[in-house]
Amino acid sequence: MEKNRKAGITLGAIGAVMNIVGIFTIFMLWYERAQNMEAAEPGCEMLLKYIMPGLSDVGIIAGVLFAGGVYGFLIRKKWAFPLLVIGSVLSLQATWFINVPFMAAGNPPVYFTLFWPNLVLYFFIMRSVGNRSWGHAILGMFTGMGFVLCFMNGIASWSRILTIGTELFYFVQRLNWFSSIAWGIVTAGILIRPKDWMRVLGLGAAFTQVMVGTPLAVETTIELGRFSLFSIAPIISLIMFFILLSPARFERITGTREQETADAAMEADAVPA
Repeated sequence: MEKNRKAGITLGAIGAVMNIVGIFTIFMLWYERAQNMEAAEPGCEMLLKYIMPGLSDVGIIAGVLFAGGVYGFLIRKKWAFPLLVIGSVLSLQATWFINVPFMAAGNPPVYFTLFWPNLVLYFFIMRSVGNRSWGHAILGMFTGMGFVLCFMNGIASWSRILTIGTELFYFVQRLNWFSSIAWGIVTAGILIRPKDWMRVLGLGAAFTQVMVGTPLAVETTIELGRFSLFSIAPIISLIMFFILLSPARFERITGTREQETADAAMEADAVPA
């Protein structure tokens, strides 16, 4: 599987440089400016002050994981591909949500300059390095959207607690983060080595988000008088719930048996420690 190894080295190096250099550059250029933005919605200034550094940390960690994957491929270790997967998932988390408070404050969503290339990189890694089918890669993309969007709902609920304090936000805030963590585990798991328990965990994440995200979406839509971004997570989760409900469908999409063969071939290319 020398072709996969070379692709892993190349794509991992791109991911490492893009995220480490890109996150550092954007943060240094925009963080101070972000403190003086006039936010159009309550809580945006707080998100830009505290969440921007936090997500920058996640982005740097993603870059380090990409670099670790490169090293793993260079010395032919079987853990190289999992590092690329986790790095890719974290890079998308780090570069999505922070664009929302930027846009709400009437400023350009500068982190999209990293998010979209990271999304393209994700598909190249899944297809060229991991030999994942298009269906498998797209399933991982949607579970990853659950990871990103449920995190967004948790952070936004937290900011509303500090600025508005409505009972509903207190009730749902932590459960959004539970759903996000569960979706993150499911995403990395099904892309590295899918198992049926990951499907079940995804059902739990989806059901929880539908329960807590739907009332949140309804209340904020009424409050804002327009479509609320809180609505996206429960919509995606509801779709994923029905997709994951069938064990046969999950096995067909992820190609569990075929994937075990591909993983064995990739491991055979590795030199034992």
